[in-house]
Amino acid sequence: MQTTHLPGRGLVAAVISSIGVRHDGAHDLVTDGLYLDLRRALRNPADDPEMRYRTGLDADVYAHVLKTPGALTLLNRTAVQLRALADEVPVGRLVRLTVACQGGRHRSVAAAETIGRLIWEAWDGEYGVEIEHHHIDHPVLPSSPPA
Repeated sequence: MQTTHLPGRGLVAAVISSIGVRHDGAHDLVTDGLYLDLRRALRNPADDPEMRYRTGLDADVYAHVLKTPGALTLLNRTAVQLRALADEVPVGRLVRLTVACQGGRHRSVAAAETIGRLIWEAWDGEYGVEIEHHHIDHPVLPSSPPA
């Protein structure tokens, strides 16, 4: 697992997890909070041989995901929903978002990073954000049609 930590002046208020739903035990990582499944929503960089073995942390893969028509709208709306949820919970309680794709290396990683930065910037760095990539280091899965 890899983690991106966006520090805040206060506590960590949001944890965003990227997962690949085709990995064993992936659904056990889904807890309370919001869930965003990108398998049908965004282009899969793994379909491009140049990007297949890279991750959503690589600039070209990240850009490829965000250039999918509608991607920025979807990710901005999700960040707004997460922030609205955070505004409703008591200070000190975490809000959680799980972002899913097939393998957890490309789309969910890029989306989780984007949403994490959007909410951190909206908070003006007041609160910290943790972005956990649970399957980024797992082997690339064979192609499969989206569920």
